[in-house]
Amino acid sequence: MNKYIIATLFAGLFIITSCSSEETASEHEFILPDEGIEIAEAWARPGRENGVSAVYMHVLNGSADTDTLVSLSSPSAGLVELHETFDRGEGMMGMRESEEPYFPGKSVVTMRPGGLHVMLMQLNEVLTEGAEVELNLVFSHAGEITVTAPVRSQD
Repeated sequence: MNKYIIATLFAGLFIITSCSSEETASEHEFILPDEGIEIAEAWARPGRENGVSAVYMHVLNGSADTDTLVSLSSPSAGLVELHETFDRGEGMMGMRESEEPYFPGKSVVTMRPGGLHVMLMQLNEVLTEGAEVELNLVFSHAGEITVTAPVRSQD
């Protein structure tokens, strides 16, 4: 195996392990926007250059219609994808790109460790605690939304 494949496998195992622990859910009552999508409480994990990180947030869709996430990008990463953690069976967790990037109308979708999240891969900078990461989300109806997520360790 070449070094890139080994590094990618190691990084994937690290993120799967770190994403599999449940975050203590805080009880929030979000007020949906009148229309469109808003992002609340975004944050990102620390990561090393050429490594990976994850971004978590609440996506509030105030529209009556389902909106679809069309694309993701970040100036901090070469590759950005929407991922989900899933049960592979026999006590093993896995991670895969989400095939359903849909955000139902009049709802809040929570991206959290151990669930749906944004993966930042091929980081082109070190993400240290206290720094910020810019993330661009493009939705089919709401259009482009730019989020600035503080980098921090999981509480």
